[in-house]
Amino acid sequence: MNELYLFVKEGAQNEVWKREDSTRFFMDVKYSIQLLYGIADNSVARTDGWYFSHLGQYLERADKTSRILDVKYHILLPSVDEVGSPLDFLHWTALLKSVSGFNIYRRFYGRIDPVRIVELLVLNKYFPRSIFFCLTNAEICLRKLSGTSGKGYSNTAEKKLGALQSRLEYQDVNDVINEGLHEYLDGLQVEINKISDSIHDNFFTLNKTFVNQHNSQE
Repeated sequence: MNELYLFVKEGAQNEVWKREDSTRFFMDVKYSIQLLYGIADNSVARTDGWYFSHLGQYLERADKTSRILDVKYHILLPSVDEVGSPLDFLHWTALLKSVSGFNIYRRFYGRIDPVRIVELLVLNKYFPRSIFFCLTNAEICLRKLSGTSGKGYSNTAEKKLGALQSRLEYQDVNDVINEGLHEYLDGLQVEINKISDSIHDNFFTLNKTFVNQHNSQE
């Protein structure tokens, strides 16, 4: 971890991203992070620390996937006239590659189709970067931390995450498109933020009774 930090720090000081071709630098950062993920996943005990780490990772990944998709929808194309053009094709391809999803997409769907890309990134049950996949695994981690088994929920965080995950499970891509992609993604981001707040309230905020008891003992 320290070596990666020093490598990125040096790259920042040298403004590597301003070079004509900074691909090698960013690929090294990407592979180093993947190496850290692999080491952590295969060597860290499955205790609360591991589940909290993965819970945060899945929620952040779901949020970032939604934002990457939203940016493409709003910013990358300067004109609607270019929709379906070679430039549009390149943008969607770059989007898939940015989430390591290009090869998986081609295997599942074949030719580039924006609707199918939305389906992959939002609702696919097997792609590790899809919002649905992340929420499903975040719920598993949260239940492990809460000690909840079976159906139902034991705290507000589980309730909110379970409700959002279940909603996505029974939606299809037409539901997303009909609502409006930006509006749908914006709503997801709000819900994910509420889930994060609930996790903080349930696991990291001291109970007022405990605080009062602690203060009375001093």
